Amino acid sequence: MVEKSPLEVIEVNRANRRDVRDFIHLPFEIYRDIPQWVPPLMPSERARFRPDFAFFKHSEAAFYLVRDANRKAVGRVAVLEHRPHNDYRHNRDALIYLYEAVDNHDVAQLLFDAVETWARQRELDRLVGPKGFLTGDSLGLLVDGFEHRPAMGVGYNPAYYVEHWETVGGMEKEVDYVSSYIAQADLFYPERIRRIAEKIRERRGFYVPAFKTKAQVRRYARVIQQAYNQAFASVWAYTPIPDEELEALISRLVIIATPELMKIIFNKDEELIGLSFAYPDLSAAIQRTRGRLYPFGWLALVLERRRTDWLNLNGNAVLPAYQGLGANAILYDELFKTVLGSSYKHVDIVQMQEDNTRMLADLAEATGAEVYKRHRVYRKWLG
Repeated sequence: MVEKSPLEVIEVNRANRRDVRDFIHLPFEIYRDIPQWVPPLMPSERARFRPDFAFFKHSEAAFYLVRDANRKAVGRVAVLEHRPHNDYRHNRDALIYLYEAVDNHDVAQLLFDAVETWARQRELDRLVGPKGFLTGDSLGLLVDGFEHRPAMGVGYNPAYYVEHWETVGGMEKEVDYVSSYIAQADLFYPERIRRIAEKIRERRGFYVPAFKTKAQVRRYARVIQQAYNQAFASVWAYTPIPDEELEALISRLVIIATPELMKIIFNKDEELIGLSFAYPDLSAAIQRTRGRLYPFGWLALVLERRRTDWLNLNGNAVLPAYQGLGANAILYDELFKTVLGSSYKHVDIVQMQEDNTRMLADLAEATGAEVYKRHRVYRKWLG
């Protein structure tokens, strides 16, 4: 049990190297006895403290660390004024991210007080989170499905964090994101979807090229950016990808990508109209290497890519102008081809917005997908 006092709050980005180290490594203490937790990739964690981090080209953030009387780190949080997020929504939000704390309300209170004070000093109107620095950062607090290991890159937290956010922090639900599970053994490929996909390809000239190298993926970076900025505009978490962040996002994607699993739909005029990103879940290897890529973490990821039987599916989208024209059938057709007959026994469809009822219903009907994890984004108005 952490003592009520004294507790010390440190603004890490104005502190020494030890504070940065303790901020990064606190989760390893929090989750030491929790087998479901997957560490983040360490290069990404350290990058946030470099002045050349892409986020700092347009926005600012503060990092807070709470220490107990023995100078042990017991809580941390980051608070962001993400200007592209606010400009797009015409809001004045302070985003909360990287929250970790021992099971103690006094620690939680200090963390929420710190982010609220920082937000008020900048005349921001709301606290919102968990929501991160870059597109693709983990979104939401886990509120259901604690018994399951998270998909790669998706957040995990102890159940008591819900009480911290709701009771101590005074946060309320903004939106939920749900993840669905498909067992390969239960997957049946309806002949109707196969026929529809074939007809759409013939009638409309839609096609899906085969990627073989990561260099090919990089060559499509600008096209993917443009497609994302059209396809996800109606999604709550959407923020246009700034040009200055594109390289950081593609570099992150290339680390985990298996080119053969990246599906991009083009029309006959070679315009991108839809996309679906699937990737082998490498969480087991990341757990073994504690998120480190050097010196031998890369090898562990390569080996895990060959033996994992979990597939993550993320970023499923069709551009608005092509919705209702059969492109969805091609995405499902590609999903079935990827999973059936492969070594993947489990598919995690990652974080779909709960009010996307049409897509969720289509998935359930076409694949038997069942919701099994839920992440919640919270808000709090500042009076």
